[in-house]
Amino acid sequence: MTDIARPARRTVMCASALLGSSALLTACGNGESAAPNPTPGQVPQSTGEAQTVLPLADLPEKARAQVVAKDPATGEEIGVLLFRKDAKTVLAYSSICTHQGCAVTPKSSKNDFYCACHGSRFSPADGSATAGPAIEALPRYACEIKGKDIVVYLG
Repeated sequence: MTDIARPARRTVMCASALLGSSALLTACGNGESAAPNPTPGQVPQSTGEAQTVLPLADLPEKARAQVVAKDPATGEEIGVLLFRKDAKTVLAYSSICTHQGCAVTPKSSKNDFYCACHGSRFSPADGSATAGPAIEALPRYACEIKGKDIVVYLG
């Protein structure tokens, strides 16, 4: 008869826990993505009904703001981020983060759009993700200055 040393129960349990933890941590990663930022979307055409969202005087040049517009199809309120690029140009983006759908805000110490859920940052100039974990640009809305108002087209 051969004497084979059998591992103690404690050894088996510890080894199982170590292997399971290693697999879990490897699968989760750190939330960052090595994928490059995709090209931001083109400016959509001004189609559908124009919605006045803010007086032009309330958004100085290089300023950012958050407003609400109504989805023409459902009537739901949609968060819209605005950036006044120059005296004649205002850009509009969705305020929904492309990472996990949290709200993006213009309230940031870095002059960008910021998602507080996981720390993603977006450029006001084109909506591209400048810091992860988000890698996709914010969707754009058509926007223009009409008289003394800023109007957005969601349709």
